[in-house]
Amino acid sequence: MKEPRRNPISNLQLFRNLPLEITIDILSRLPIRRIAICKCVCNSWRELLRSREFLDFHLSKSVPGLLIGHDWDPENYRIFEFVDELGLETHDLHYNTVTKFNSMGFADSSELKGSASGLLFFIRKVSNYDSLYICNPITREYIELPYDGIFYSDSRMVTSVFGVSKITRQHKVIRVFHEIDNRRECDTAAHLLSNVTKSICLVYVLGTGLWRSIAPPAPFIYGSRSIGASVNGNIHWMVENADGSHCVSCFNIETETFSTFAPPIFPVSKKFLVGLVVLGDCLCACDNTFDEIVIWSMKVYGDDKSWRKEFVVKKDGGYVCDCDDCRQVVSPIKVFKDGDILMAWDEIDMIYYSNKTKSITSFDMVRLDDDDGEGLSAMLHTSSFLSLGSFRKESVSSF
Repeated sequence: MKEPRRNPISNLQLFRNLPLEITIDILSRLPIRRIAICKCVCNSWRELLRSREFLDFHLSKSVPGLLIGHDWDPENYRIFEFVDELGLETHDLHYNTVTKFNSMGFADSSELKGSASGLLFFIRKVSNYDSLYICNPITREYIELPYDGIFYSDSRMVTSVFGVSKITRQHKVIRVFHEIDNRRECDTAAHLLSNVTKSICLVYVLGTGLWRSIAPPAPFIYGSRSIGASVNGNIHWMVENADGSHCVSCFNIETETFSTFAPPIFPVSKKFLVGLVVLGDCLCACDNTFDEIVIWSMKVYGDDKSWRKEFVVKKDGGYVCDCDDCRQVVSPIKVFKDGDILMAWDEIDMIYYSNKTKSITSFDMVRLDDDDGEGLSAMLHTSSFLSLGSFRKESVSSF
């Protein structure tokens, strides 16, 4: 005998009788695409899915996906959901495209510089100044930040990051700028930093419409490509001192103060191919200087004596940096349960380390053929339905 069909109206009525927190819990477990469909079910669900309670709960429970694209192909930024044990041979079965977006919709020739709480940070370099943008690829909204007044002559002396404070949950853009005297020699770190005439640090809190100045850090070379590693409410950079040594510069997003601590002890070399990343809520340093990719983990946050070698990946073939001019930093993105590691090889390639075969393979998730081998952006990103319209004093546009 055929079972009677369930009445969808009855199912909806069942949800209406559930406590609000249970409904939020159930809906927040759905994939992003399914949640978007739920917005069309009824007015009450649409309002619920826009509420701060749902947005915060969904963000706290969401598993980060992978955001990948190329600066030279702004129409092809993509966000993926992916699972453990990705598997090179059948990886098409192990991730789903959440969305695809075109950054040309708001910023021509821009660079992706960070992700925080579902929002993305883009920079468009215009001669000697930057245009800054925040966007949500799920809601298709963006904000262009007001000009900050920074005009620079050397991109090595300005860095920009985006993060969220741990307690107040404020979204902040931070700009560090060291003005230099270009009339003097600037070929080494010592020369460059000795020519610093003024240091500036500016903070922009989304929803205020204003830049404000705070106490700047000591002069360091931050590296214009660094997006910072955000963990425990702080943003971290590997920076260079005037004597050529390196340390970790740390910015507390809540208190807006800078501090430094020591990195792991690295072998002496003419080159220094080390970057900071976050793996599993742990600050890590990845060293690509020699024949192995060495990933260090800070076991006790803030204790620079607690650095430990977590992974050592043997390189082969074209992945060995055997020349002093090599400047390719490796950024691990995700460690899977089976020990496999997904990494970005500088801004050039995605690579995948198989713990089973102990080998590295180039891995093109978006099937792009890059002729000039530059401009890759790849990072973890947690999708959110947070509307930029919730930030007061911001002019929000759609793309």
